[in-house]
Amino acid sequence: MRSLDTAAPTVPVSYVLLVLQLLAERGVDKHRLLADLPITDEVLGHPDGRIPLLTDYATLCRRAMSLGELPGLGYAFGLRSTVTTHGILGYGLMSQPKLRDVMMFASRYGANLRMPAWDLAFFEEDGQAVLRGTENVPHGALREFSAQQLVVSCYGVLRDLFPQVCVDAELCFDFAEPAYHANYASQLPRCHFGRSFNELRMPMHYVDLPLRTADRIAAQVAEQACERELALYGDAHRDVVRQVRASLKLGAAGYPSLEDVAQRLCVSARTLNRQLQSRETSFRTLLNEARRRDAVQLLHDPRLDLTDVAIRLGYSTLANFSRAFRDWEGLTPGAYRAHERQASRVPA
Repeated sequence: MRSLDTAAPTVPVSYVLLVLQLLAERGVDKHRLLADLPITDEVLGHPDGRIPLLTDYATLCRRAMSLGELPGLGYAFGLRSTVTTHGILGYGLMSQPKLRDVMMFASRYGANLRMPAWDLAFFEEDGQAVLRGTENVPHGALREFSAQQLVVSCYGVLRDLFPQVCVDAELCFDFAEPAYHANYASQLPRCHFGRSFNELRMPMHYVDLPLRTADRIAAQVAEQACERELALYGDAHRDVVRQVRASLKLGAAGYPSLEDVAQRLCVSARTLNRQLQSRETSFRTLLNEARRRDAVQLLHDPRLDLTDVAIRLGYSTLANFSRAFRDWEGLTPGAYRAHERQASRVPA
């Protein structure tokens, strides 16, 4: 993975300060968490300070969870955060005229400016308004935390701006219910686990609710500021590697082809190949990355047998899929599924 995808300073210091606060409440000194990290008091004290997501922030959160003081850090972060925790992004969200506009603003700027390892998409499905997060960079051991932080933070924004919607909101996660979920369940809406996606859902009729804090001029100011922030810190979202990752979504007909993606990006397949090669990757590499990401999600769906998963991912045989998955995870798909099911049965 290239540094362009991981080194952009997108995480605001407000996120770092919130993590430090949550651990400090449990007796963990911040110096223990920040040891050897380039997160100085000067960085933390700067109102526009930011740190890289998948290096410094990931290391901080990994350390925080390894201490065992707060296993549900993703939940705790999302529930404690407020609209203002997200800086200019939050200002833009609270200035929109309706809930629909809040969701569209979030999908346009939220992931790009704060969590570029995810893509956010807002759409309607079966009478539900859906804000879906799709992982475009593998998180490894931090995946469950990152998904929780993303989805529960989105719920936190909804809670702050439209509290009347919370009774009908639902959170979906593509992993098994963690043992510590019971500690947070009373603060969350209905949660579903083992789903195909990580997402926030609500009845579609809510999207036209007006926002009490709506301000047309403020919304324009926030949008301009977000565009400037993208220009300064968000080059990764414009990179062809990220664009191809975002295009490789698993649909009913499988993944889009190289030609399909090239057409979407308004270049020839040959040009796209050349651009990817110049960035030390290839379409096949990114396709396999997407397959790995989606394989883990599909294996959590008990309705699918292993052959179904292989076919959906575009493998001609279960054996081919099994070999690829073993190379990725060190386990066969069947062994991985059995391990995850067993882990989900561990009592709190």
